[in-house]
Amino acid sequence: MEIDKSVQPQIIRLRAQLVKKGRSRELLSETDYSTFRIHCYATGTGENALHAHLTEDHIFVVLQGAATFSGLKGEIARLGKNNAIVLPKGCFYQFANYSEEPLVMIRFGAHKEKIDHRINPDGKQIGGRASEGYGEPELIENVFFE
Repeated sequence: MEIDKSVQPQIIRLRAQLVKKGRSRELLSETDYSTFRIHCYATGTGENALHAHLTEDHIFVVLQGAATFSGLKGEIARLGKNNAIVLPKGCFYQFANYSEEPLVMIRFGAHKEKIDHRINPDGKQIGGRASEGYGEPELIENVFFE
């Protein structure tokens, strides 16, 4: 096996402008097999449609605030700062921010292919996060997680 010695590390800054309405997501890094994003959710928002990814494992790490994750049988966990959840491909989930402050999370996704296959509990393919109807976030001026 030949080694590519030109591959360099990527340095990532964990910084996100906080939102007072809606949510934001920023891609921090991407490789052939993974994505690394920082997400921010206002109170009452999240990924509210129960779904599973068929080709991607996820890890969510809470950096600020709290997230309530639910699955097919109801609530899975309430995660606060420095807690994480691992969601293997095929695991149904949804989450929301029910805390009084913006929720900031890191989302790490690992996949063999870059095509995102999301399904609902009935097995029907559903659109990506953009199709959930949140529109543009309302940002808190000059306030950041860092």
